[in-house]
Amino acid sequence: MSSPTHDTALWRDSRPPWIKPAAPFITISRECCSGGSALAQLLASRLTADAPDGARWSTFGGNVVKEMLHAHHLPQEFERFLPEDSVPEVRAAIGEIVGRHPSLWDLVQKTNDMMRQRARAGQVIFVGRGSNFATTGMTGGVHVRLVAPVEHRARFYAQRFQVSSEQALIHNARCDAARRRYVTTHFNANVSDPAAYDLVINTAHVPLAEAAEMIAAHLRAQTAAAA
Repeated sequence: MSSPTHDTALWRDSRPPWIKPAAPFITISRECCSGGSALAQLLASRLTADAPDGARWSTFGGNVVKEMLHAHHLPQEFERFLPEDSVPEVRAAIGEIVGRHPSLWDLVQKTNDMMRQRARAGQVIFVGRGSNFATTGMTGGVHVRLVAPVEHRARFYAQRFQVSSEQALIHNARCDAARRRYVTTHFNANVSDPAAYDLVINTAHVPLAEAAEMIAAHLRAQTAAAA
């Protein structure tokens, strides 16, 4: 016969059978040219291969906007109004005055809602768009920030697009500033705040394959703890 203490421990650790652990998802915030999209693809392949039930992991970057527009029966041309930066106020105001699109605030909120819906379903990796802030408070998520020295990221861009180092530095600086503005404007948050992430990885020192394994290991540990 089991002891009262043992029975109490079992009762405390038990969960109602209808309560399921939160579905896993990952968000990746990144400095420009630090490897966000490539890491997402590596992670999706690794996690899909490791999934015991054959669940396929999907990645979403800009295509989350396409899906949002499709779900709300809005023209795909509206995608150009939603880069990871605010549309210039004059252009946005003109569009709203002549009825070309809903308010930009409404479009961004619909995009955030779409990310939360996908996160609740699980097996999804979001790249950018303040996805870690859009899913704040949701359990099951692993939030990652990729960084690298300015010179390292500039070399990558210059080699890939055959431009000068100066042009690469300017491009990356503008890209980083745009992403900061997007998060500040729509989430009133600092995209560079390390406290907003579970893992901050310097991809100049940690290869993407190793980073993918680190994130996958953290996700497995988190999922096991929640089970």
